[in-house]
Amino acid sequence: MLLDAPTLALVAALGLGAAVIGAVGGFGTGVILTAALTPLLGVKALVPVLAVATVIINMGRFWFYRQHLDRRLFLIVVASALPFLLLGVWIYSTLDARTLGVVLGLMIISFVPLRRLLKKYEIVIGPKGLVVGGGVFGLASGVATGTGVILISLLLGTGLAGPAVLATDALITIALDFCKALLFQRFSLLDSQHFFTGVVIGVASIPGSALGAWLVARMHAHLHVLFMEALILFGGGFMLWHSWS
Repeated sequence: MLLDAPTLALVAALGLGAAVIGAVGGFGTGVILTAALTPLLGVKALVPVLAVATVIINMGRFWFYRQHLDRRLFLIVVASALPFLLLGVWIYSTLDARTLGVVLGLMIISFVPLRRLLKKYEIVIGPKGLVVGGGVFGLASGVATGTGVILISLLLGTGLAGPAVLATDALITIALDFCKALLFQRFSLLDSQHFFTGVVIGVASIPGSALGAWLVARMHAHLHVLFMEALILFGGGFMLWHSWS
C-alpha cells in the first residue's frame, strides 16, 4: 500500500511520539506503534514495518552504551532465539489478518502481568534458563511486536543492570530485527514501500528518544511505569477491537 505524503508525515509523527513514551517507560514503543499504525497500514504489514523501524531506533541507544555490552549474554540469547524467530515468522506469514490481530492483542495485554510476575518473584535466570527464555523471546518476536519486556526481564533476571542492560538489549534487538526483516522479505511480506515506511519511523524516533531521556530525569520511576502499563493495555485492547470491528 503506497502512502501519500500527509500519511507518511503522520506516521513520522507517531514514531516521534512513541519514541518519547518508550524512552520514558523503558519499553513499549512497539506496542504503541502497533495500536497507532494499525488503521493506517493494516495488521499484516505492521510487524515487517516495525522490524525495520526498531533496527534504527536501537542503533542510537546501542552506540551510546556500547562499552557496557555483555558479549556472552548477547551471543547466548541471539543463538537461542534465531531458530525460533524463523518459526515465528513462518507462523506470522500463514495467519490471516483477523487471527493476527487477536494474537497480537492478547500477547500485548499479557506483557503487563508477565512483567509484574517476573519483578515480584525476582526470578534469577542461569545459562540454561537464558537459553529457554531466548527461544521464547525469539518465537514471540517473530509473531508480535512489543516483546521487549520479555528480553528486558530475561537480562535483569541474570543479574545484569544499568547501562549493560540497555546496551545488550539494544544489540540483541538490532540483530534479531535485522534477521526478521530479511525473513519477512523472503516471505514476500516486506516490500520497498513498507521498508521505506519503517525507515521513516526509525529516523523520526531519534529526537523522540532524546526528549524521552530528558523527561525520565524529571519523572518519578513508579509513575512512568504505571503510565506505560496503561498504554500497553490500551494498545492490546485496541488491537482486539480493531480485529473484530
